[in-house]
Amino acid sequence: MKMPENSVNFIVIDLFKHIHILILNFFKMKKNIFFIFLLYVSFVSGQKLKDSVKTEVIEVTRSFEPKVQDAYKININPQINPLPEKKIPVEFKIQSVPVASTFQPEKGAMAGFNPGSLIEKTYKNYAALAVGNYWQVQADAFLYYPLSQGLSAGLLFQHYSSQGQKSENILYEPFYNTALTGLFDYQNEQNLWHFELGYDGHLNYLKQDPNIILLNPPQIYSLKNTDNNFHLLINGQFKETIFKNMLLHYNNYWNGFDNSEHLIHFKTFLLFPFGTLGLKIGIQSDLVTGNTGHIAFADPAIRYALNYNNADIGLLPAIRLKNDHLTANLGAKIFYQNNVSFNRFQFIPDIKVNLNLIYEKLSVFTGVTGDLTQNSQFDLTRKNPYLALTQSLCPSLTPYDIFGGFNGAFSSSFSYAVTMGYRYIKQKAFYNYKPVNMPVGSYDIVYDNLAQSYFKTAFNIGVGKKLDLKLNLTYFQNNPDHLKKALFIPDFDFQSVFIFHPTNRLSFDMTLNSAGKRFFQDGNDNYLKAYTDLNIGVRYKVNKQFTGFLKAYNVLNRNYQIYYLYPVQRLQILGGVAYRFDFPPKN
Repeated sequence: MKMPENSVNFIVIDLFKHIHILILNFFKMKKNIFFIFLLYVSFVSGQKLKDSVKTEVIEVTRSFEPKVQDAYKININPQINPLPEKKIPVEFKIQSVPVASTFQPEKGAMAGFNPGSLIEKTYKNYAALAVGNYWQVQADAFLYYPLSQGLSAGLLFQHYSSQGQKSENILYEPFYNTALTGLFDYQNEQNLWHFELGYDGHLNYLKQDPNIILLNPPQIYSLKNTDNNFHLLINGQFKETIFKNMLLHYNNYWNGFDNSEHLIHFKTFLLFPFGTLGLKIGIQSDLVTGNTGHIAFADPAIRYALNYNNADIGLLPAIRLKNDHLTANLGAKIFYQNNVSFNRFQFIPDIKVNLNLIYEKLSVFTGVTGDLTQNSQFDLTRKNPYLALTQSLCPSLTPYDIFGGFNGAFSSSFSYAVTMGYRYIKQKAFYNYKPVNMPVGSYDIVYDNLAQSYFKTAFNIGVGKKLDLKLNLTYFQNNPDHLKKALFIPDFDFQSVFIFHPTNRLSFDMTLNSAGKRFFQDGNDNYLKAYTDLNIGVRYKVNKQFTGFLKAYNVLNRNYQIYYLYPVQRLQILGGVAYRFDFPPKN
């Protein structure tokens, strides 16, 4: 017999009422037991989460992803905004002269690291002055001015000079380096444009070769050479387009012996994202054109007047794959070269693979790459200002550079990297000492193919903002094709930087740079001895605007040489003060 629908509804409602009454009675009688049961369930659930899903919790809550592929990791926080926060990037070098001498050689991977930066968040402008023995003078100044919203300008002045002296029958030649650069930045939500326009000049006195008897030494003693560089730089970074970057660099070089050169470098790349894949297409072009002028050492009538015109254009396609464990760049560099000797295509592989074995602890990497380098007087004289070029310049080609290694971090404050590799360089430019028909200590360029094996280790240790230690050691095995040995290339190179901030006002820094023996020929086979250069500095911040500093260069007081006949100045003490300020002044 079927029950009426209304009867069913009444029965269901009545049943719910009885259940409700039972629950209320249960709460009244078993209140304490119920709360204990809830606490127990919560505790068991928490234990299961902690024991069984540890990886998932770390992945969700991690606040940083350290990148140690570059070996020198200062900050481990991710970059949220791909555009730089600083409107005008400037390197402040008043307290980071690597070697105080008649030249300032590069220091490998440490060249761009500044242990005594004057950068402050509070003030964008500064002026600094320091003086020391050998009548050294260092002067730096930077003015920053916001023209409008998103548009800013800056002016950077840098000077470093030494009068030198004669000590223990060793002549330390004087030198003068001065640079003035104007900077402009324009930034909005999508783009950042950076412009530079500047000049830098270097005055170096040429040294007499003691092994050559001169006919007219008074004229030789007064010889000096000036290297001049005028440069224009345009750099754009873009967010919302497939074009991600555009770089244009123009440099005009000339010296006191009528040498001149024009250098143009252009590079851009496009990025097409496809999920975890990305297609990257780079375009690069270089043009180097110049002449060797004349070398008026013993006879002003000697003229070489050799011209060179080297150009290349390259297409750099690559497929990029990135996930939590694997990062791969599968690409190539395809160049077309043009100069007076040949026109040809060059294919260079560009493959790099990084596998994350233990999250943030251990990664292994391998790859094969290479490059085409346009040699220029601008680059060669930066490393050795005593260049007296007597032949045309031609590019160097690295058809392959095979490498592999591992890197990682023991903790957020200790990262490491170990790399070994083998590269082959065609027509590498070596500095070559030339005493024949050159009555001064001067250098020319000689070309040879070079097979080079290398082993690199790098460590970075940081303890908060108090301590930072960087170590970089590289061993080389060089085998040229025709030269007896690679000229002026050390068999090992070591750099270290130690920075300690015991208080907010006081800081210490120490740099140690070492290089192995270097082979050269002066009619006979010779070696320059290995050297170790130790520099120590201390800074004290008097207040937010004034800082006093004291630096000691070549503390070991060694009379070592990086290039033959040009010794580095012995122990130097340099003291000065830096002043930071607002421009225009705040009301």
